[in-house]
Parts: sequence; structure tokens; C-alpha cells
Amino acid sequence: MKTFFGSVALITAFAVLTRGTGFIFRIVLSRVLGAELLGVYQIAFSFFMVFLTVIASGLPLIISRQISSGKTGPNHNTLVRSGMILSFTASALIIILVLFGQPLLKSLFTDQRSYSILVALVPAILAYSIYTILRAIWWGQKKYFLLGASELAEQIIRVILFLVFLTFSSFFADLAILASLSFTIACFLSAALVTILYLKGSNKSGKQRPAISTVGLLKAATPITIVRVLTVIAFPIIAVIVPMRLVAAGWDSTTAVAHFGIAVGMALPLLSIPQAVISSIAVALVPELSKANTAGDYSAVSKQINSCIKFTLLVNFALLPLFIALGPGIGQFLFANEAAGNYLRQSAWIMVPMSLSLITNAILNSLGRETRAMAHYIIGSAFLFLSIWFLPQFIGIGSLIVGIGVCMSIAALLNLHTIFRVTGSGLRVIEQLFGFALSAAPSGFIAWLVFRWLDFLPLFFRLGFASAPAFIVLIGIAYSLKLVDINTLKRHNRR
Repeated sequence: MKTFFGSVALITAFAVLTRGTGFIFRIVLSRVLGAELLGVYQIAFSFFMVFLTVIASGLPLIISRQISSGKTGPNHNTLVRSGMILSFTASALIIILVLFGQPLLKSLFTDQRSYSILVALVPAILAYSIYTILRAIWWGQKKYFLLGASELAEQIIRVILFLVFLTFSSFFADLAILASLSFTIACFLSAALVTILYLKGSNKSGKQRPAISTVGLLKAATPITIVRVLTVIAFPIIAVIVPMRLVAAGWDSTTAVAHFGIAVGMALPLLSIPQAVISSIAVALVPELSKANTAGDYSAVSKQINSCIKFTLLVNFALLPLFIALGPGIGQFLFANEAAGNYLRQSAWIMVPMSLSLITNAILNSLGRETRAMAHYIIGSAFLFLSIWFLPQFIGIGSLIVGIGVCMSIAALLNLHTIFRVTGSGLRVIEQLFGFALSAAPSGFIAWLVFRWLDFLPLFFRLGFASAPAFIVLIGIAYSLKLVDINTLKRHNRR
């Protein structure tokens, strides 16, 4: 447990820095591009993420499992070579698809500029072919510092390139293209950095044991990749359907794309803040639970599963009352856009099922239940697509919020049920949810009250002074309900 929490802390520190840098970049990007162009960029980027998932999902997971098992010995050249062959082949096919599938892709985009942005992004797939395979070796070796540092470096390089390119913005017809090029070049520079670090630290003289073959690697990775692609592919479909259904409901095309950009490019990134921490737990949890699954010792990880779920709820409920109470102020301060704050307030509740779905998916993947997790997501997605198809005429962008919330709630509940059946863990999620909700209600009221009282101060100070007492109130009530154990935290710190 001590090693596990140390790994989580290291991964979390890098994740917070990386997400924080990315979030600052998102703010700058939203202000530079504006709501409409941000929506156009977001639609193209959602398609790019589907292609990236093909490269960066199944292969890294299988490679990391091979490394952690010790089957390949200290020399991993054969495994790297097999991974590179598969990732480069997939990358080439994706680039060909984008370039020669122009008529089909353009017919899917509400705004034709999205295709040009996608063309500027897609070469980054080649860089990821190198980047993701070598980082998978580090994941299997539990070299979390290198994992986090390389990811942070990519984000920093991307921000620096974009700011440098802004000085030459007069040469670009479209600032969204500039943002895309900065992302692509940053990926290639990051791939070069990772390659240098890997070659410097690799053990070429060690004994090389027979590793999984290229065909075997493909067979093992394909089911996981399919699951991840099915998960990610939903968003570009949503990016097409939502503006289309808003237009059908009477919105003009420009307004529909702009509000989609506000909701997805401004509000949703804020709602993803807890996932920076939760994903860190998921990364460290995968090898731990995989080992327990192999040994069949589920009781040994029962407390760990419960602790991870409780921590997931704590992180979300620490932010939930603040987003509800201070949403419009946060939107105005960060994006100079009150609509972003209103969407943040309306959609804050979906953070909880989103994070629960993430952590329970990681648990099921570790236990070899990827197919079951996929089935749960598909069931939830049916409600998502029903929502964005039928509800826009009644609640506009709210149809997307409701759809995501219901989808993730269904997936998380089904995942929790499966975890209980497989491990026999006594999960106390309902009890914990109720307790954190009781803690969050007065916390949100305090934040709202203090924010109103301090209306004579600048917005930044009003948000800060309103957030601090609200957080203290939440922790205090959670502690009284035994949802937060200060003594346990002290013991971990002493270790």
C-alpha cells in the first residue's frame, strides 16, 4: 500500500502539472479562437482522438503487462520492434484514410474548416507511434517519473510553440490551423525526447527472452483497442449530431457550433479536473489489481478498491458545490464568457458519474473484464444518443449534459455491480454518495453567500474567499460523518 500510494502521489503530481498547463492553454486558446472557431477546432480534434485511440490503447496495455510479468527479461528490443511495426502500420492506414476519405469526412462536418484542421493534426499519429510504445515499456517497469515527465514536457512544448506561432499569426489564414500545427510539432519533438531517454536507459546487453510475437501482440491488443475505440468514437458522432439537431430545432448554424464549443471546449474541461487525479489512481491500480487477479486473491485488494472509490467521490464533491454556487463567476473569470459559467453550473453533477465510470473501468480492465465494461458503456450510450437526438428542441445543449450524465451513471452502476460480483468486495458507494451530498449542500450555500457578500471585491478575490470556507465546511462535515479519516492520512504521511 505504501508503494501504491507513493506511485499515485507521483503520478498525480505530474498529472496536475500537465492538466494545469493544458487547462491554462485551453483558456488562452478559447480567448484567441473565440467560441465559434473553438467549436470547429473541437469537432476536428474529437475525430483525431478516435484515430489516436487506435494507436494508444490496446498496444501499450499489453506491452506493459508483458514487461511487468518479467517474461521478456531486461532486453525489450523484440517487443519494441513488434509494437512499432503494428503502430506504424496502423498510423499509415489512418493517414491514408484521412487524405483519401476527404469527401466522406467533409460530409460529416457541420463546418468544412474542421477537415483542414484534422489534416494538420493527423501527422501527429506517426509521432505517437513511437511515443506510446516506448512509454509503455516505462509503464511496465513502473518508471512513473519518466511517464509523467515526458507527458508534461509535451504539454509545455505545445504551449510554447503556440505562443511563438502567435507572433507570426498574420501568415496563417486560420488560427485553428496554427493551434493544430503547434500540437503536431510538439508531438514529434516529444517523440524525439522519449526516444533519446529510452535509448539512454535501455539495457541492450541483458538477456532477451522470447517475447510475444507481432501476431500474438496484435491478437491480444485488438479486443482492448476495439473497446477503447467504441468508447472514444462516440464523441465525434456527438460533435456532428448535436449541432445538426440544434439547427433542426431552430438554431442557426453559427450559434449551434458556438454553443457546442462553449459547452465542450470551456465547461467540460473544468468538469474533467477530478479525472486528472482519478486517472493517476487508475494508472497505478492496473498493475496492482492485475497481479491480484492472477493470484485470485480478491480479498487482498477489497480495501484498496473501497479507498479508491471513496477518494474519487471526495475529489468530485470538493469541486461540485463550488461549480454550482460559483459557476457564472468562474466562467466570467476564466473565459470572459458567462454562458460557459452557466453550462458549468448546470452540468457540474455529471462529474461524479464520469469519475466513477473512469475508476470502475480501470478496475474491470485490471480484472480482465474489458468486454463487460464495453457492454455497460454501450447500454449507457443508447440513452446518450436518445437524449441528443430528441431533447435539443426542449433543452438545447442541456440535452448533451443530460445524455452524458445518464450514460455515465448507468455505466458506473453496472461496473460497480460487476466488481461486487467478481471480487466479493463490500462496496459502500450509496452510503458514501449520500454522506458527501450532505456535506456538499451547506458547502455550496456558504460559497454562494460569501460570493454575494463580497461583491465589492475584484472577481478573483471573490472566488478565492468564497471557495476557502466552503472547502473547510465540506471537509469538516465529511470528517464528522467518518468519510474522511484524518488519522489515516497522518499515518500515511509519517510513512
